[in-house]
Order: sequence, then C-alpha cells, then structure tokens
Amino acid sequence: MVDRGPTVVNTGGNGAGWAVAVIVVLLIVGALFLFGGDLFDGGGGGGGNTDVDVNVPNVEAPQAPSGGETSAPSGGTATPAPSGGGQQ
Repeated sequence: MVDRGPTVVNTGGNGAGWAVAVIVVLLIVGALFLFGGDLFDGGGGGGGNTDVDVNVPNVEAPQAPSGGETSAPSGGTATPAPSGGGQQ
C-alpha cells in the first residue's frame, strides 16, 4: 500500500471558535479590572493615596432664653403625656 500523505478534513466551521476566544479574552480583561486592584490606575501598583476631605459647616448651639421664663413649673405634679392607646 502506498503512503498518500496527510488528509485534511474541512468541516465548514463558521467562526464560532473566534467568538468563543473573544468572549474568553473579554472575561479575562474584565476580571483584571474588577479584581486587579490598582493595576491599571497608573499608580505603579503601590496602592494609590485616597485623600478624602470633608468640610462640615460650623453650627453654633442655640442661646439660652433670657428674661423671666422659667424652665419648669414649681410645685404641683406634672401631667403624664397620653400614651396613644385606646379610649379611656
């Protein structure tokens, strides 16, 4: 029997292999962005400095009332506040 050489079988592929390869590459690049930390931020991988500056306004305490006002009635008993329950 005579050796005829290699036989090429063409299955008529439609390029699905390229689509799978592109999807795998996109998944790898996405994983690097998500889990790679500061790999692509230009900081050299040394952990960038995050400087957060929060400026809050100055709030002054209200002044105590002046004059003849009293803080609580003297003598007598205080009436308790209604509890919000049912009718009595």
